[in-house]
Amino acid sequence: MIRLIQHTDCERIWKLIEKNRDYLRKWLPWLDWNTSKEDTKEFITNSLKDYVEKKSMVNVIVAEEVCGICSFNSINNSIKAGYIGYWIAENHQGKGLVTESCRDLETLGFEQLKLNKIEIHVAQENIQSQKVAEKLGYIETGKVIDAEWLYDHYVDYIIYCKRNPAN
Repeated sequence: MIRLIQHTDCERIWKLIEKNRDYLRKWLPWLDWNTSKEDTKEFITNSLKDYVEKKSMVNVIVAEEVCGICSFNSINNSIKAGYIGYWIAENHQGKGLVTESCRDLETLGFEQLKLNKIEIHVAQENIQSQKVAEKLGYIETGKVIDAEWLYDHYVDYIIYCKRNPAN
């Protein structure tokens, strides 16, 4: 379901971003910074560098073909915390792929990376992402007002958290 991003994913990811740009813009702030295949290539290069440095882990969601991203956008090694972020192509939404991918990433985070906790920060208006966190047993632990500037307005976040059950 998920695997580490590779340079060979560049073309597919770029095409997904282009095809889904308007759909993704509702929740993702980085679309104006990824406007060419070269930008996508640079993102992959930086993601792999950060992975080697244990700062993040960017994975692709695969359902017959690459259809999105499910990642630890950042990893705080001092407190052993991972912060999940994801997106999926519109035509693959509603199939449980994000939930399954997050479950796979959580397992990897707790069992292999030995994380103490994992958080998912969700826009307050993003009901579908709230449902993903809740299905996976994450607990709402707080809110952040004006957490992100999204093109022309601020977005508040709900913070969901799960502790490693082995700790």
